[in-house]
Amino acid sequence: MLLLTADLMASGSIVPAARPQGIRVQAQNNSQDQPAIRAFKGKILSQNGQRFILRDDVNEVWYHLDDQQQAGKFLGKNVVVMGVLDVPIDTIHVHSITDANP
Repeated sequence: MLLLTADLMASGSIVPAARPQGIRVQAQNNSQDQPAIRAFKGKILSQNGQRFILRDDVNEVWYHLDDQQQAGKFLGKNVVVMGVLDVPIDTIHVHSITDANP
């Protein structure tokens, strides 16, 4: 059936339905839907000399950081990163980074 449909589309007998352009669905802004900003403690390190990560030795994990410019300012320092963890990609969406030992 798929082969027949593909053949008909290729021959011009069947034209795929056009998708509406410019229609947006605006999501409601519920605070319940927003992930909570939380604190992550650890040390900013360079992974392979290319990307900055947060290494949490207490929990034996490390996270990617989406704000590489800000993370680079704290290379080698113990910090507190305030942000939202994107679990599937182990990345913290950084809101702020502060020195843990001022």
